[in-house]
Amino acid sequence: MKKRGGGTGRLLLALAGAAALAAAPAAPAARELRFEKLNRVYTDLVGELEPMAVGPVTVRLSSPRQVVSVRDHVARLTPLGGGRVDGTLEIDLIGKGDLVADVDLAGSLQHLADEVILPLQRVTLTGTARLARVPGGYRVLAERVPPKVPIAIRSRLLNQIVSTCEGAALLSLGALDCAPLTSALERPNIPLPAAGREYFLADTDLTDADRARLDELIAAK
Repeated sequence: MKKRGGGTGRLLLALAGAAALAAAPAAPAARELRFEKLNRVYTDLVGELEPMAVGPVTVRLSSPRQVVSVRDHVARLTPLGGGRVDGTLEIDLIGKGDLVADVDLAGSLQHLADEVILPLQRVTLTGTARLARVPGGYRVLAERVPPKVPIAIRSRLLNQIVSTCEGAALLSLGALDCAPLTSALERPNIPLPAAGREYFLADTDLTDADRARLDELIAAK
């Protein structure tokens, strides 16, 4: 007669595995933080944007002046212990400012300027940081950050640059494709400071509830 112990053994192993998972410590849950006082208007947050090049066309964009309104934001942070956190920061923003473009078309240089609009959009950053309580606020040390973040912009200046590229494409008899440049101009990248940079959250920019949440994150094991 065929033995039937195999099924029972597998069942016992499955139950043992489930018991082990139930007994294991749960992974830390992400905490959502919103600092309402930081939802406000900022000026001159952006300088140089990442340069872009397609064939003989090179474009360098900069914005010497902007006014940006942060409509809302949320940080979803998971404590790693020792004041370290990992997570994402989502920012809803809108704004306008000045846009300057230096266009190099195979050695022929153009310097262009116009107004730029930042339509309402959500920017998402991911990374790891270390929090510490210091006199007057909190020190935030960025340990891991993305090298750049794309933003959506609108400007008549961008149409001028695309027209310049399309003129060069006609001369190249189709060898030059302006589509990648058009896409890059609509969502240029803002270079971010490298890991290791410190930021400061002042007590005056935080409520009592905000400080309590930050203290909990710092104390989490």
